[in-house]
Amino acid sequence: MFRPVRVTAPAILPISVDEVKKLIRIDFDDDDDAIEQNIQSAVDHYEGWNGILGICLVEQEWRQDFESFCSVLLLPLGPFISVSKITWRNPDGVEQELDSNIYTVGVDDAGYAFVRFSSSFIWPTPVTEFAPLSVFYKAGFPTTEGRSTVPQDIRTAIAARVQVFFDQQGTDGAEIIERMETKLIQKWQRLA
Repeated sequence: MFRPVRVTAPAILPISVDEVKKLIRIDFDDDDDAIEQNIQSAVDHYEGWNGILGICLVEQEWRQDFESFCSVLLLPLGPFISVSKITWRNPDGVEQELDSNIYTVGVDDAGYAFVRFSSSFIWPTPVTEFAPLSVFYKAGFPTTEGRSTVPQDIRTAIAARVQVFFDQQGTDGAEIIERMETKLIQKWQRLA
């Protein structure tokens, strides 16, 4: 299995600039751009295959490539939403989409999604391309009516991280804020 590749970035941030400003008690607009950049920095720190949480925050699409067919393919990022498509390239480099009737998708007790091929499916051979098999899937907390459904504890942790970056008063209490942030996000961290 290779590292996942993000195909489509989230359309929105997990928490808005206005929500962060309310939480950290800023009532002016002069630093909105800096706040937005710091929100994005916090998101980058938390999410994705190399983020400390190892999950996606807001709905986005990823591609997971595999070296070959096998009965079960693990999708490393969650929370899982859906598989968009599964493609493979034959030795001539021609990409083909697999029929969704030949596989099922499930989520195990640890929250990891997987694709399982039906026992009647005959794997294409020969497969000689490098990483010929790709699963395109959506992961993250779904967006509802253009709004984030990211849990409040993660949103509060993002605001705390922004406060540490942004506000001198937050910097003075950075150790306390960082401990609070760790407690808020701890239950969302995926185990490798």
